[in-house]
Amino acid sequence: MPTAATTAGGTRQSTGSKQPATRPVATVPFVRASAEHVEPAGIDIARLITAGVQQLGVFDVPAYGYVRSLLLLVEGTAGAGTGGVAAEDGPWSALQDIALTEPNGAVIAQFNNGFELMMANKWGGYRPNNDPRNSPAYSAVAATGNFSFMLRIPIELSMRDALGALPNQNAAATFKLRLNLGSSAQIFSTPPNTTLPTVRVRVYLEAWDQPEAAMAGTANQTTPPAMNTTQFWSTQVYNVNQGYNTIRLTRVGNYIRNLIFILRDTPTTPSRADGETNWPDPLRLYLDTRPVMELNKTVWKHYLWERNNKTGVGDTGGLKDNGVYLLDFTHEFSGELGQELRDLWLPTLGSTRLEVQGDFLNSANTLTVLTNDVAIAGPVFT
Repeated sequence: MPTAATTAGGTRQSTGSKQPATRPVATVPFVRASAEHVEPAGIDIARLITAGVQQLGVFDVPAYGYVRSLLLLVEGTAGAGTGGVAAEDGPWSALQDIALTEPNGAVIAQFNNGFELMMANKWGGYRPNNDPRNSPAYSAVAATGNFSFMLRIPIELSMRDALGALPNQNAAATFKLRLNLGSSAQIFSTPPNTTLPTVRVRVYLEAWDQPEAAMAGTANQTTPPAMNTTQFWSTQVYNVNQGYNTIRLTRVGNYIRNLIFILRDTPTTPSRADGETNWPDPLRLYLDTRPVMELNKTVWKHYLWERNNKTGVGDTGGLKDNGVYLLDFTHEFSGELGQELRDLWLPTLGSTRLEVQGDFLNSANTLTVLTNDVAIAGPVFT
């Protein structure tokens, strides 16, 4: 039968201790203890578009707090005349050979061109308003050839808790950004008939402050969660023949967060114009020979609409771009892309066999795969 020591308590019962109960004091989360910081990164360069690709340089990123991302403001001005028409990937193709590296030289993000970076912005799940064509900073290529846009090179994974923001406090060991300026043929299908624009690129650093160790007697979390957890963006290009293809994706070994596929036919100039027609229906994803998904093209488009509200197909704001499909592992929090709890991330090993299979139309295609993977450095699953 119950004894006095085991009976659920009333106010007159006691265990014999006269010491008051001590309540644990919660640590203030990093985002609350810190503050958002934005500053010009000291990268401001202007070049006249020419017939060749121009190296803009390799730039040091200022040391400050914990780096979240880099914002790139790109403006083509002073073009003159008429007849300017954007190339298929213009004006994003004004940027070429984009790379962000850590102080130790490891590549965090690498894109062949600005269109690929734009796809990472549009589908990566970093912001609720995520289509760069709908930004007030965007102006499509005008008849004069002038244009403007803004893109973000993402470092932080989640603005909700700052996961993925990286320490950036050593001015002697900086992150580095490499950029090139595209040629007139990469930016325009028809250049303006009088004067080509001058392109100005300005870069802004987005960061978190270094929090104080404590505030008002309460300890602060002074580093982002699972600090040094790092996301990567990389590009692989595969040649695809007409008919049934098995394509082994080589970027494995971390958690896969996003896969973005860009299909181009390549009879002469690579183009996404027939990407929808040539896209396999269905496309199958295999993990170590085990079928994971079989995606009918119509079902896939429906998923993209559900998760990102992109309806229709076309290279304009609010639509799914021609020949581009996203396979995301970021929608389990709210059904939308991004701010996820990380539960859907696809774990892979260096030995993992990750493949896509499908029946491609057209005799010559290239499939560009943008892989967004994450190397974790602590507990990231809540």
